[in-house]
Amino acid sequence: MVNKLSISNRGIGLIILVIGVVVIVSTIIVAFNSFYTYKLPEIKSSSMEEAVSLLMNILIDIALRLGFLGLVVWAASILLKHGISLLK
Repeated sequence: MVNKLSISNRGIGLIILVIGVVVIVSTIIVAFNSFYTYKLPEIKSSSMEEAVSLLMNILIDIALRLGFLGLVVWAASILLKHGISLLK
């Protein structure tokens, strides 16, 4: 009974570990894809207020993307931590 339980924990740990690695690798792929396909926006505005507003929209968009990537990597690191602890 105890031996069967340890195999089950080991299997679950391996599955969680693989899921964590897949999530981190997919996040890295998304980040590199965003980095290589990003184009600088052209700021054509007639006033300073429009230019600042446009730049703030761009910066907020970038911050949201970075925050999302950070949350995904954080969640994947938790999966990796628990997967490794179940493998031991």
